[in-house]
Amino acid sequence: MTKHTQQAEVDQNYEAFKGMLSELIESDSGRFALLHNRELVACFDTNRDAVQAGRKILEGKPFSVQKVTRKPVDLGYFSHARILGAI
Repeated sequence: MTKHTQQAEVDQNYEAFKGMLSELIESDSGRFALLHNRELVACFDTNRDAVQAGRKILEGKPFSVQKVTRKPVDLGYFSHARILGAI
Protein backbone atom coordinates (compact mmCIF):
# COMPACT_ATOMS: atom_id res chain seq x y z
CA MET A 1 0.00 0.00 0.00
CA THR A 2 1.41 3.38 -0.95
CA LYS A 3 1.73 6.26 1.46
CA HIS A 4 -0.90 8.17 -0.58
CA THR A 5 -3.39 5.29 -0.30
CA GLN A 6 -2.58 4.92 3.39
CA GLN A 7 -3.26 8.62 3.99
CA ALA A 8 -6.54 8.37 2.06
CA GLU A 9 -7.66 5.52 4.38
CA VAL A 10 -6.76 7.60 7.43
CA ASP A 11 -8.60 10.65 6.08
CA GLN A 12 -11.72 8.63 5.21
CA ASN A 13 -11.72 6.91 8.60
CA TYR A 14 -11.38 10.26 10.35
CA GLU A 15 -14.35 11.71 8.47
CA ALA A 16 -16.44 8.66 9.42
CA PHE A 17 -15.21 8.93 13.03
CA LYS A 18 -16.38 12.55 13.27
CA GLY A 19 -19.84 11.41 12.18
CA MET A 20 -20.03 8.81 14.94
CA LEU A 21 -18.34 10.89 17.64
CA SER A 22 -21.51 12.07 19.43
CA GLU A 23 -22.66 8.50 19.88
CA LEU A 24 -19.19 7.29 20.89
CA ILE A 25 -18.85 10.05 23.51
CA GLU A 26 -21.91 8.61 25.24
CA SER A 27 -20.63 5.03 25.31
CA ASP A 28 -16.83 5.14 25.02
CA SER A 29 -15.51 8.54 26.10
CA GLY A 30 -11.75 8.45 26.77
CA ARG A 31 -11.28 5.13 25.00
CA PHE A 32 -9.65 4.48 21.61
CA ALA A 33 -11.68 3.65 18.52
CA LEU A 34 -10.26 1.22 15.95
CA LEU A 35 -11.51 2.02 12.45
CA HIS A 36 -11.17 0.28 9.11
CA ASN A 37 -12.81 1.08 5.79
CA ARG A 38 -14.82 3.94 7.38
CA GLU A 39 -16.36 1.59 9.95
CA LEU A 40 -15.87 1.20 13.69
CA VAL A 41 -14.29 -2.15 14.51
CA ALA A 42 -14.24 -1.78 18.31
CA CYS A 43 -13.18 0.51 21.17
CA PHE A 44 -10.34 -0.20 23.58
CA ASP A 45 -9.05 1.20 26.86
CA THR A 46 -5.60 2.07 25.50
CA ASN A 47 -4.08 3.13 22.21
CA ARG A 48 -1.74 0.15 22.46
CA ASP A 49 -4.63 -2.31 22.85
CA ALA A 50 -6.36 -0.80 19.80
CA VAL A 51 -3.21 -1.05 17.69
CA GLN A 52 -2.51 -4.64 18.75
CA ALA A 53 -6.10 -5.63 17.98
CA GLY A 54 -5.92 -3.89 14.61
CA ARG A 55 -2.79 -5.79 13.67
CA LYS A 56 -4.32 -9.10 14.73
CA ILE A 57 -7.86 -8.65 13.43
CA LEU A 58 -7.07 -6.83 10.18
CA GLU A 59 -3.97 -8.84 9.25
CA GLY A 60 -2.00 -6.09 7.50
CA LYS A 61 -4.92 -4.08 6.16
CA PRO A 62 -4.79 -0.35 6.89
CA PHE A 63 -6.61 0.96 9.95
CA SER A 64 -6.66 4.00 12.14
CA VAL A 65 -7.04 4.67 15.83
CA GLN A 66 -8.75 7.74 17.26
CA LYS A 67 -9.19 8.80 20.87
CA VAL A 68 -12.85 9.29 21.72
CA THR A 69 -12.92 12.85 23.03
CA ARG A 70 -14.73 16.10 22.29
CA LYS A 71 -11.40 17.89 21.82
CA PRO A 72 -9.56 17.28 18.55
CA VAL A 73 -6.45 15.25 19.34
CA ASP A 74 -3.70 14.87 16.78
CA LEU A 75 -1.53 12.01 17.97
CA GLY A 76 0.63 12.10 14.85
CA TYR A 77 0.49 10.10 11.65
CA PHE A 78 1.37 6.72 13.12
CA SER A 79 -1.17 7.09 15.91
CA HIS A 80 -3.82 7.31 13.21
CA ALA A 81 -2.67 4.67 10.75
CA ARG A 82 -1.07 1.33 11.28
CA ILE A 83 0.20 -1.11 8.74
CA LEU A 84 1.46 -4.50 9.87
CA GLY A 85 5.10 -4.10 10.81
CA ALA A 86 4.98 -0.29 10.95
CA ILE A 87 5.61 1.53 14.20
